[in-house]
Order: sequence, then C-alpha cells, then structure tokens
Amino acid sequence: MDTNKSNLVRIGYWLGVIGVIQFIILTIIAMFTYPGGYSFTHNFFSSLGRMSSANNHMPSIASRIIFIIACTITAIMNIPFGLALRTNLKDTMSEKILSWIGTILSIGSTPFLFLLSIFPADVRFGPHMLATRLFFLLFGLGVIIYTPAFFLSKRYNKVVASYGILVAIMAILYMSLFIFNALFQKFTIYMMILWVIVQGVYLLKRKESEIKRLYNSRTF
Repeated sequence: MDTNKSNLVRIGYWLGVIGVIQFIILTIIAMFTYPGGYSFTHNFFSSLGRMSSANNHMPSIASRIIFIIACTITAIMNIPFGLALRTNLKDTMSEKILSWIGTILSIGSTPFLFLLSIFPADVRFGPHMLATRLFFLLFGLGVIIYTPAFFLSKRYNKVVASYGILVAIMAILYMSLFIFNALFQKFTIYMMILWVIVQGVYLLKRKESEIKRLYNSRTF
C-alpha cells in the first residue's frame, strides 16, 4: 500500500465531509442574519444569496456573503472528495469506467455551485437558474452513475450504496416537478449532503480497517 496515496485519499474523504458540514452550519448562520426573517418552508437556499431580502427588500449583504463562502468551500472540497471516491472502484473495467464518469460529472457540477451563489436570483435570475439546474443535473447524474458502480464492487457495502438510489430519485423529482418548491429543495439538498457524509464516513472507516489489517500482517 502506498502510504502517501492512502493519506491523500483519506484527506479527500475528510474534505468532502467537512465541506458539506460547513455548508449546513454557515447557511444556518446566514438564515439568522437574513433581513425580515428567513422562512425554512417558503424561502429557498438561494434566497440567502439575494442582493435584497425576499421578505422586506432590505439589503442582505451579510447573508449573501456567508452563502457565497458556504457554496465556494463546498464546491472546492467536492473535487478531492470525488477523486478519492473513485479510488475504491477499480476492481473491474465496468467499475473503472462508471467511477470515472461519475467523478467527471460530480466535479463538473462544482463550478455551477459557485456560480449559482455569485448570480443573485433577484438580479440575475436567468444565469442563476441555469447554474442551479446544471448543478443539480450534473451532481444528480454523478450519483446515478456512481450507484451501479458501488453495487458492482464486491467490497462495497450494498446498504450504503443503495442510499444513492433515493438521492437520485429526489434529484430527478426536484429538477422535473418541484424546482419551485422551497421545502422540497431543502429535503433534496440535505439528502445530497447526507450522501456525501455517508460515503465519506463509511470509506474512512474502511480505509482505517485496511491500514490496521496491513499493520497487523506486517507485525505478526
């Protein structure tokens, strides 16, 4: 086992998990700074990135800055996470091909996560919606492609893998039917976040077990 490569892979998992957790924390902070009060059921996440509040039209500078930071960090940290995720799917050619496609789609979604935060919905609605649709489309397709690769892998936990099916369904439903439903958006995004956390934590534990087994085999 290449120790340096193994450490980089673990860092990739950690960055992915930390990236989505900080998104939750920062967006909650942004909600409390939102002028006129933020409605969890009626305001979208992108409302936090508006130039002015959707509730009272007051400038929403603090929440906008926090939202941009949250999206930017998540986007950046998704890149090493996607590259680390691919390293577990290389036992067969099918796994390799599917994991590469899934990684390209997942990483390809990251610029649009950044752009949807930069383009405020109240000023640049067209570019904002385009970036939003492309982010959900590419990330959702990435999860859809990853899921059969997980099932093909003999080493991957099938319960962990099956969660991707639910996330993919939610992403498709949101894009096709509920894109203007704020509460459904919340459920979809939090499920996507949980997908990253579930995969990251599971793979971190598996990596630690592999290192421990290797260490024991060398010791004894």
